[in-house]
Amino acid sequence: MNSKMRTAAVLTVALGAVLAITGSAQADPGRPNNPISGSLPDVGETLVQYSTYRTVSAWEQVQFRYENTISHDLRMGLRDTSGWQFTPTKVMGTEGATYTIAQNGSTVSIPEGKRFAINARSNGFMLAYQDNNWGGHLHW
Repeated sequence: MNSKMRTAAVLTVALGAVLAITGSAQADPGRPNNPISGSLPDVGETLVQYSTYRTVSAWEQVQFRYENTISHDLRMGLRDTSGWQFTPTKVMGTEGATYTIAQNGSTVSIPEGKRFAINARSNGFMLAYQDNNWGGHLHW
């Protein structure tokens, strides 16, 4: 094999590798896996409306992996930009579990491009000495 053919072969393989990497990276656009966390009021079941809005990607689902649990079950739902909670409240209590909050084809459909924010509250009264900080990874 002469040097021109060898160079062409190397370039073809390199270009194929770049396209394969680029293609796989773009095959799942906008599916963030972001750490999120929050703090709930020490006493009561007060609703906390977090202010960060996100936009649903082509996957059309929202999942939360619960990694830092509070002293009681965490209750979480999604609301739209008007403030209306459009998903049922999901009760989460197991550390390390992944909960599907919304997914097309289920009882809760969420269209691609919909903006949402999180509503959260405790499933019971928490006293000042109890853990009220939650966290995990949000996939959407």
